[in-house]
Amino acid sequence: MNNNGNIVLFHPSVRLGGEVQRRMGLPLGLLAVATPLDLAGYKVKIIDQAMDRRWKDLLLAELKKKPICLGVSVKTGPQIRYAIEASKIVKGYGDVPVVWGGVHPSLLPEQTLENENIDIVVQGEGEETFFELVQTLENDGTLSRVKGIWYKENGEIKKTDPRPFIDLNAQPPLSYHLVDLNRYLIRIFDIDHIRYSSSRGCPFNCGFCYNLVFNRKTWRGISAEKAIDDIINIRDKYGIRGIQFTDDLFFADFERVKNILAGVVNKKLDINFTKLDIHGSELYKLDDDFLKFLEKAGCKALVIGVESGSQRILDLINKGINVSQIIDLNRRIKKFRIVPKYSFMMGFPTETKEDIKETISLIFTLLDENKEARKDINIYTPYPGTALFDLSIKNGLIPPKKLEDWVSFNWRTINRKNIPWITDEMEKILRMLHCSSLFLEKNYFLDPIYPTNPLIIMLARLYHPIARKRVESLYYKFPIEISLMEWLGLYPKQI
Repeated sequence: MNNNGNIVLFHPSVRLGGEVQRRMGLPLGLLAVATPLDLAGYKVKIIDQAMDRRWKDLLLAELKKKPICLGVSVKTGPQIRYAIEASKIVKGYGDVPVVWGGVHPSLLPEQTLENENIDIVVQGEGEETFFELVQTLENDGTLSRVKGIWYKENGEIKKTDPRPFIDLNAQPPLSYHLVDLNRYLIRIFDIDHIRYSSSRGCPFNCGFCYNLVFNRKTWRGISAEKAIDDIINIRDKYGIRGIQFTDDLFFADFERVKNILAGVVNKKLDINFTKLDIHGSELYKLDDDFLKFLEKAGCKALVIGVESGSQRILDLINKGINVSQIIDLNRRIKKFRIVPKYSFMMGFPTETKEDIKETISLIFTLLDENKEARKDINIYTPYPGTALFDLSIKNGLIPPKKLEDWVSFNWRTINRKNIPWITDEMEKILRMLHCSSLFLEKNYFLDPIYPTNPLIIMLARLYHPIARKRVESLYYKFPIEISLMEWLGLYPKQI
């Protein structure tokens, strides 16, 4: 029996390269599983690799205290590389159990456990499962009684009964004191923001999204009253007046949204909201009265998943929207002090050069008609269990046979093994678009959303007209600037 009550939680870095703008993400997933343990008197240490360059030294120092276990939160992509590295350190040190949770091990628990450095997988939400697992490990109990896990026993991989969704409204406020909160503050519109989650999941059927499997196509949100209480707690206890929502779909329940906004206005909380995600099929609900209400309540930025300017691709991925809806909202939202940020994705199975041109055309329409509009362009990543994953296999994808081979599955990298259907020319086009599109907005690196190094701002201004010409014409030859940005660590090297 281990009576010291120590738990180590590790947050692996999500990036393989550098970045132009500082975007340190508060490890909300780890805080969520750490909070019940903290309140129960366990000593929880969170090690964030992105924040602590000395993470190995910190990990070894914690291992000397003989913790009950190491918990690691892992998404598909680069986090897997670093999570394995940390797990190897632990297994090489002693007999501390290594527990993986998060999206990737939840989607592929059996393959994850085939790695010799991992002992247990928490599948799905971890608050209740990990708490019960820690108690079981502490008391040398029987793992088969813990719902929602996969584990090894005498070389055999076993699983227990699944755990039902937790009651989000019954969860206590997060134990923010477990991290140095000041290091995670994001300066947006001259106000410090903190990331905050008020809901989980999404009921829509987008063919590329992990939510269909991980959250079983289900959306659940905390009550408006609890959201207001949480926001007040963050403001009064930590002096933070900016909330950056991490919800996959903030607008799933419009009545709840209205009640949250009404609470903010009526209580005169003086809070800024950013990154409120809305599904494209619900844009019709954002009439002028509602947009005005959003503005009054402090909404500064909306995130709108468009994905493509090609109606054929939109239908292929089950997006449930048409291009005209996006253009209409973009024109109407100009009347309000709200920044619309449109998310796009390229590299879908069967996507053609003409589809790409239609997407580029829509992007320029949105940016030119609304000078406050912003956009992100990501690379399609085939996630296991999604509808498009099956289509990807039909188009040549060979699913990885082992955990390590998922490292390159990342929306920031273009890997022909992951998207084998693209031609040599399409690969060059996507690489150019992914990089040059960062500079399409003339004032992108001056916008108030993320602070940027002044030197980068100057270089961005100089490169802006070249970037527009490249993207407009799909001219991908002589990409000298991409190599330069990779060398400077401003753009991720393709792996």
